Amino acid sequence: MGEPTRLVAGRYATIRELGRGGMGVVWLAEDRVIGRRVALKELRTTETERVLREARTAGRLNSPNVVGLYDVIVEHGVTYLVMELVEAPTLSEVMTRRSLTEDEVADIGLQTLSALEAAHAAGIVHRDVKPSNIMVLPDGRVKLADFGIARAMDDPGLTATGGIMGSPGYMAPELFSGKPPSPASDLWALGATMFHAVEGRAPFQRDTTAATMHAIMYEEPVLQRTTGPLAATIMGLLTHDDTKRLTGPQLRERLADRTRVVTPQSEQTVVIEPVTTYVAPQAVTREEWDDEKPKSRKKIGVFAGAAAAVVVIALAAVFLIKPETPGTASAQQRLGSSESPTSQTSSTASSAPSSSSAAPSSSSAAPSSSQANGQKPTQGQPTQPGQPQPTTTQPKPSRETLPFSRYRNGGGWHYSGTSRVPVPSGFTVENTGGLGKLLANPEPNTKPLYSCKINNSEDRMTSSSSNCEGQIVYDANPLGYVFTAKPAGVNVLPLYRCNAGGHHFDSVVENCEGSQYTREFLHGWVVA
Repeated sequence: MGEPTRLVAGRYATIRELGRGGMGVVWLAEDRVIGRRVALKELRTTETERVLREARTAGRLNSPNVVGLYDVIVEHGVTYLVMELVEAPTLSEVMTRRSLTEDEVADIGLQTLSALEAAHAAGIVHRDVKPSNIMVLPDGRVKLADFGIARAMDDPGLTATGGIMGSPGYMAPELFSGKPPSPASDLWALGATMFHAVEGRAPFQRDTTAATMHAIMYEEPVLQRTTGPLAATIMGLLTHDDTKRLTGPQLRERLADRTRVVTPQSEQTVVIEPVTTYVAPQAVTREEWDDEKPKSRKKIGVFAGAAAAVVVIALAAVFLIKPETPGTASAQQRLGSSESPTSQTSSTASSAPSSSSAAPSSSSAAPSSSQANGQKPTQGQPTQPGQPQPTTTQPKPSRETLPFSRYRNGGGWHYSGTSRVPVPSGFTVENTGGLGKLLANPEPNTKPLYSCKINNSEDRMTSSSSNCEGQIVYDANPLGYVFTAKPAGVNVLPLYRCNAGGHHFDSVVENCEGSQYTREFLHGWVVA
């Protein structure tokens, strides 16, 4: 049996609970005065004055993409927000049910941007943009909810008690270094949300809050499913330097070009690519196009027919006119080959082309004089039919790697390193190459790994940050490079940073070689 109906402020009758979270409980309620249903949010906070001030600023918003705020009530020491009732799943719920297309994500991003632009124009920062605060209606409309922790940019008195407010996985890095929330931090959160929506995984979410914060501040997320303009747009929002991050107008321009109306499959128009053969017809003027007289239509028909005829002739030329090459019958006769054209064609088709066949050298365009005379071809020249074709592909240089080893001293402290950086005094090898191999040189989708020393401690750690995350830089040269995404065609191992009660160490084992140890985060992948 549900909780009995309550009447708040003499007019809002609770019907049932819609949901609850860290900020309070949301009720489905009926406004007995107007006769409409509303969402009544019962806040768990003692900061009544702050809520009232923030609600007044949020109440200034007027956007179809913002969940409207109707009223604020304080009764018997409890604060209530009366909001527009939106019965729709959140983006988080949608993502658990199905994958989203790039067009859908771009459209959701554009509508959420509209809500943020309205807030920013009113001097309000949302501060908690994330998938669970974006509601996706059945008709595709999007509404941004929960301005409960929003703050007015011109009101320095609106601060959070006890720390930073927001959801760590979507908070901008500058917030952790003391900068106040800003439109740029909202756009970072929108970028993290779009990343999550299109990739199906949050870009910075880790097992612990500390590891999540570390990832936001020092790691660069890697898009694996998404490429092209949308990927560039998302990474433009996830720029660590907030002064170089995409602005609202820049984001709108990119997303507006990227989005389109998604037509149901049964109604989609099939577009056949035009023939690329160029025909230069006589220019048709606007008057001729608009003219309803038969002569204009006849002229357009003549141009279309001429273009079709040229295409047919061109296609016929491709199939009927063949240059004599060493693979044709006449060439074989000149070379004295007894192999038939049929067998030659079969052997050519069955052999896989080398990488050099995509861009043949000029020497392969025609047989050399030595071939015509039956002489043995020199290197780089094509052989006679029936003879193996020499490969001109240069061997791919081997990837240079550096064994990554773990060391230990008498105090139980660990150090991980390669031959590039001297081993600290007092440390002896614990497992040579036991951590795989680092890349000696940077490649696409790799990042450097540096050796660091913890402040006021003998503890050592590795970091992808050149400033060692505020600790002591042991050597400015990187130990090597790790893959930021698991590469294809390379045998790799995951590299984790672990913690043993204040002792940092690296491991390629997911549980950090014991349940008593804590896995802080994944560095990346090393060569096995």
